Amino acid sequence: MQRGALIAAAIVVIVVVVAAALLMGGGAPQQAPAQETQQPQQAPAAGGEAGKTMEINVGFLVDLSGPTSDVGKEYVKGAEAAFKYFNEKGIYTSDGVRVKINYIKRDYGYKPPKAAEFYQEFRDRYHVVAIVGWGTADTESLSDQTARDKILYISASYSAKLVVKPYNFFPAPDYSTQACAAVAWMAQQKPGATVALLYDHKVAYSKSPIPAIKAMAEKLGLKVVDVDLPLKADEAAAEAAIREAMKSNPDFLWCGNTIGSCSLAARAAAKLGLDAVMIANVWGFDERFPKLAAADVAGRAGGVSPWKWPSVADPNAPGYRELFEAAKMAGYKPEEVNLRFMQGFMNVWLLVKAIERTTAKDLQERGGEALKEALESSCQGEPIKLGDITPEMRYCPGNHLPFKSSYIVIWDGEKFVFHGPITPEGVDCVKATLEGG
Repeated sequence: MQRGALIAAAIVVIVVVVAAALLMGGGAPQQAPAQETQQPQQAPAAGGEAGKTMEINVGFLVDLSGPTSDVGKEYVKGAEAAFKYFNEKGIYTSDGVRVKINYIKRDYGYKPPKAAEFYQEFRDRYHVVAIVGWGTADTESLSDQTARDKILYISASYSAKLVVKPYNFFPAPDYSTQACAAVAWMAQQKPGATVALLYDHKVAYSKSPIPAIKAMAEKLGLKVVDVDLPLKADEAAAEAAIREAMKSNPDFLWCGNTIGSCSLAARAAAKLGLDAVMIANVWGFDERFPKLAAADVAGRAGGVSPWKWPSVADPNAPGYRELFEAAKMAGYKPEEVNLRFMQGFMNVWLLVKAIERTTAKDLQERGGEALKEALESSCQGEPIKLGDITPEMRYCPGNHLPFKSSYIVIWDGEKFVFHGPITPEGVDCVKATLEGG
């Protein structure tokens, strides 16, 4: 009995000690909630060592099969390389939480009604916080809905009408400001010149900068004439447009379409003996132009670009270094990194910049609204730069025009020569487009 009493007493002591330990330690261990890794919490700034992560969904609207796929395919390569690169490198919010981007790609074939269908899918099925979009007509038509839904929208369209939309952004001057730089350059080359405007009169993208071009031309004393050039022109249509332009004996041609029809127009001008210099918009001229034109266009063909092309930049310079690293990671050779590839990369990088300026809590709770405010924090705060690719960019509420300068790039027969950058003055080119309708 004495031995039994001693055992019982020992058990009591053990129970008392354990109970005391539990009380001092805050109770028995609890299993962490299943969603804990998705919850935004403070993490060390140096790479998020605490291991906190979250995921966001992003819509990716592209044209791989429609009339702008001549530039869309390379753009998609660059954007997808960027998604891969930044996801693997690590995207961190301002409080150190790692963010993984899940993107949902949809080819809408440059058909605005199809874009609207995919937009609803992005919003209702995938609950995206942002969209990396494409064309002018679809981006403009969705801009008010995007604002109501508070979804950040970074487009490959640089339409002036998007500059005043609260949720629309792009890392470039708008089309109208770019075109005004081209007109200013033309006036420098030949005061009082005549400019034939070649563009598809039925396509919003092609028509977008025309009111600004006319306002700037009037300001600088240039004469302009309108000529219809279909976005999907064949050789016969391009020759017809050039013949129409030749009636005004132009000194310059402005091509407002993409590179397919613009290169055909340059070929037709050479064939028909039109001695005029063609300047195309940013989507109408790139590294492929001389080969696509398949004619002697030395000194007579050029385009607008807000940035130095990868082919002429230092590959080790900030911005370009990341661009080439991303291309290599995605399996592309350096010579495959062209202007279109860079444009896709830049749009995704701008999204990453927005994420880096948010807290994880804000991103999770307010999504696109937090990303919008993050980009707009550059207005009075620290500007945004994509390395040396862009100058300092500032996005202000009500005015998302990040900078105004552009280069004029001329093919001299052996290399591309960059003039500028040129900043148009004397005309508010965004306002001219908005008032021009």
